[in-house]
Amino acid sequence: MKVNIVVTEQEYSYLHRKLFPPGDSNEHFGFGLAGINRCHGGCDLLLRKFISADSSCLLGKSGASVRPDPRFVDYVWTLAKKSSSHLIDFHTHPFSDINVSFSEIDDRSESESFPKAVECLGEGPHASIVLGKNSLDARWYNSQTNTLEPIDSVKILDDKLIIIIPTSSLQRRQILIERD
Repeated sequence: MKVNIVVTEQEYSYLHRKLFPPGDSNEHFGFGLAGINRCHGGCDLLLRKFISADSSCLLGKSGASVRPDPRFVDYVWTLAKKSSSHLIDFHTHPFSDINVSFSEIDDRSESESFPKAVECLGEGPHASIVLGKNSLDARWYNSQTNTLEPIDSVKILDDKLIIIIPTSSLQRRQILIERD
């Protein structure tokens, strides 16, 4: 199944400002609440609202990690459940410029959190985005196979459509091309 994330330019600029505050080299975190547009062979997750985790919503942060307070997670999951939203979590790797990718820590964390999200919020899909300074990677949790799959694209809607291909989707496409 192909999964895309769609966000307005205004919302994307807002979340980028919140996740990359000037003069701060720490990782940052937030959640997105998304609607869904199902189509043949896939779906678009439509970002409705971004909720940034400020310092009061975190147990800790550094240049290499960020830990949200479970109370913040519960609060956002309750909002998602009440609004029948799909969940997108966002965090940064401020040390990465191009070709940002998920870390092994991200892999372990999401292998625990995504099944819980499905249990609480329903099948999804639910997704995750990691942002570097000039790139992003994105994936969604396939609850049928219990696997993390690359997001096909992130589409930013403005006067013109901007399409960003996440790092893992680019790598997957390169592997497929090399096999042909």
